[in-house]
Amino acid sequence: MKSQIIAASALFLGAFGQSTIYSGTGFGTYYYDVEDIQACGTDFEYQNMGNVECNQLTGLTLDQIDSNYLVAMNNTQLISDPSLYCGKKVVVSVNGQASDLPLFIGDGCQRCGTGSADSDTWNAEGAPGLDFSLTVLNELSGNSACDDGHIDITWEIVDETLYNFDTNAPGESTGPVSQ
Repeated sequence: MKSQIIAASALFLGAFGQSTIYSGTGFGTYYYDVEDIQACGTDFEYQNMGNVECNQLTGLTLDQIDSNYLVAMNNTQLISDPSLYCGKKVVVSVNGQASDLPLFIGDGCQRCGTGSADSDTWNAEGAPGLDFSLTVLNELSGNSACDDGHIDITWEIVDETLYNFDTNAPGESTGPVSQ
């Protein structure tokens, strides 16, 4: 599987010329949604009020960022070097098909940092992967996020900033990068 990721990365990089900061394979899940706060029997109201890991200095919440494209990654990895990851573009693939959603790293996921990276069996207590908004997981999964709760994914975090956080540009304004 890792050789497939490397081969896919080489093709992707050749096509788009972006350097990969980190890539992985695992599971995609959801933990928030800023548009549909009452979905799948879940109330995201309080989750959306929590500060995101990438903007602890100014204390921005998911509601304040107001984007369903924010992605949470392995918390331990993220806090080891926030300026490397925060705001960077994430390319997620499902069944070998890369999504063109404007996804960016913005938060940490405790569960995403546990479990075996070689496991292909879902474990709700801990499995490598990324956490998304319900809206994004629905799009990636073909609208089965509520039923399944997770999907198999591969991902690349590439060296392109889509969102400025105070961790990667102290003193700069936070928000989406103008394209």
